[in-house]
Amino acid sequence: MLLKNHLLSILVAMPALLLAVDPPITDYSTVDTDGPFVLYRGNKIVVKSIVKRDTSFIPVTQTYENTTDFSLHCTVSETNDTFSFQLHNLPKAEPDQYELPQQMLVLSDIEGDFKAFKMMLLGAKVIDKNFKWNFGRGHLMLLGDYFDRGVNVTECLWLIYKLEAEAEAAGGKVHFILGNHELLNLAGNTQYVRKKYLENARFISEPYRRLYDNNAELGRWLRTKNAVEKVGDYVFCHGGISPELAASGLSLAEVNRISRQYIGREYDEIPDANGKLVFDQKYGIFWYRNAAKNQLTAEQVALVLTYANAKRMVVGHTLQNEITGLYNGQVICVDLYHEENVRIGLMKTLLIESGRCYGINSKGETSSIFTVPFPKKKKESGDK
Repeated sequence: MLLKNHLLSILVAMPALLLAVDPPITDYSTVDTDGPFVLYRGNKIVVKSIVKRDTSFIPVTQTYENTTDFSLHCTVSETNDTFSFQLHNLPKAEPDQYELPQQMLVLSDIEGDFKAFKMMLLGAKVIDKNFKWNFGRGHLMLLGDYFDRGVNVTECLWLIYKLEAEAEAAGGKVHFILGNHELLNLAGNTQYVRKKYLENARFISEPYRRLYDNNAELGRWLRTKNAVEKVGDYVFCHGGISPELAASGLSLAEVNRISRQYIGREYDEIPDANGKLVFDQKYGIFWYRNAAKNQLTAEQVALVLTYANAKRMVVGHTLQNEITGLYNGQVICVDLYHEENVRIGLMKTLLIESGRCYGINSKGETSSIFTVPFPKKKKESGDK
């Protein structure tokens, strides 16, 4: 009888359990417009794209002698947009310390959603309708994970690349901080890559990994980027600085050096303890979640901020319903449900203006940041 009642309770609960589990996502994406992919082959520059002619897709390959011979064009099939740009000189490594500008827009985890990216940049007046930099001496801080899940990854990356040069010319700055999905793709891990990109790579006769290696412009460009940057009293990274990383004694500059040293490698291929800590999927700077989950103590937050010589840490990676300030505003989380927000026509992100933090939406409206108090410590046995 007890067994019968137990089975009956399971059957009664089954519908609720089924409703609580998200259905698997079916990826119907296939070959589509993509590129350009700029590949260095000996003394030649090979540019490969996929274009649509009538109802068919065709691969196009062009070869050049040097970077001044051509302009590049990017077509976004999802939004019917086109923009053009030229290749620019890449630094060996980006600086990781900056003074705080008058205005800074911070945006994270776009994940190949060009429509969301465009909506927010237009709404905040970072770009004009022709995709040209419109933010003057302002800074655009992008906190990683622009790869995977969406179907316009290439277009998002080239727009960032284009705006980077235009911002520099205007006295502004585009910062691109590496996230865990950048690491996965540069290491050839296609776990979250949409089918479109794997089929596109085959269509242009290139292994997917070669599109982002050291002989590809996008691969070279991404390898100049940092894991963490400090701007004024703010420290920015994708996942977060863990107390374990803070206690390691590694400086922010060393974290960035290690990141560049081992980017493109699988975790098991990293030979030293410091490298493994930086790339660790629990405590490493690309993957850490506990700060954004409000699971640290006041002492741990103080340790992290003292280590970074900062007053606030801004992170992406861990989803929130709103731009959220934790630990009395010392940690600000900016990874939102972009796909759902685009669906209702209102993107949101973080604006830092005159040293103060606001939420801003794609209508240009600002608001206060949603704040969550420290979690109360549970009483242990013996506590009064």
